[in-house]
Amino acid sequence: MISKELKQEDLQTFAEQFILDLAIPSVVGLKGTLGAGKTTLIKNLIHALGVNEKVTSPTFNIVRTYKNDLLNIYHVDLYRLTSVHEFLDLDLPLNEENTLFFIEWSDMIPESKSKGWRFLDIEVIDETTRKVSY
Repeated sequence: MISKELKQEDLQTFAEQFILDLAIPSVVGLKGTLGAGKTTLIKNLIHALGVNEKVTSPTFNIVRTYKNDLLNIYHVDLYRLTSVHEFLDLDLPLNEENTLFFIEWSDMIPESKSKGWRFLDIEVIDETTRKVSY
C-alpha cells in the first residue's frame, strides 16, 4: 500500500498520475470520514480525465454521470443508502466496457461484492492536509 500526504494544491497532480494506472473498466472506491475530501478528490480525478463540466456531489442524486471522448464516468455516493441491497438495486453497469466508477462510502459494500475494485483511503491530517492510501 502506498500512502501520500497531499495538500489542496497537490490534488490535481495526484489525480493525473493516479488515472494513468487505471484499467478500463474500473471501479475505484473511496473511504474516509465525513469531510475528509472524497468528493474533492473525485472532482480532480474526473477533471484529469478531460471532463470540463462542473462536477458536483451526487449525495442526493446518488449517481451522476459524466462523459469524455472514450468513457462513461460514474460518480456514486452511497452515504444515504441504508443497505448493500439498495446499492445492488441501482443496477449499475460496473464492468461494462468503457466505464469508470468512483464510489464514495464504498466501505458499506462487502468484500465479496467489491473484488477487483481499487480503493483510496483518505485520512484527515489537518485542515489543509490529507493522507491518501491506495
